[in-house]
Amino acid sequence: MTRVLVNKPQPLEARFAQERDRVQAVFGSRLRDFRVAKQLTLEMLAERADLHANYVGAVERGERNLSLYNIWRLAHGLGLDAADLMQELPARKGKH
Repeated sequence: MTRVLVNKPQPLEARFAQERDRVQAVFGSRLRDFRVAKQLTLEMLAERADLHANYVGAVERGERNLSLYNIWRLAHGLGLDAADLMQELPARKGKH
């Protein structure tokens, strides 16, 4: 049996990495749509969420796999519930 170290990240299989990238891209696009609709700049949203503008930009580009806490912070920075940012995520393919 292979022993997995708890604090050492394990590389994802290619199919899981592709799925993660797709989810991150959809989430980032939705975040950007909400931000633009509320007429906020990246810097304004970052300040409201107490995050760095570069981080928020990376999230919008689908480059970051953000934590639940940061999703919550961004949602509140937009005046939304976290569920509002998650609603349009793609369905998972494969096992149910």
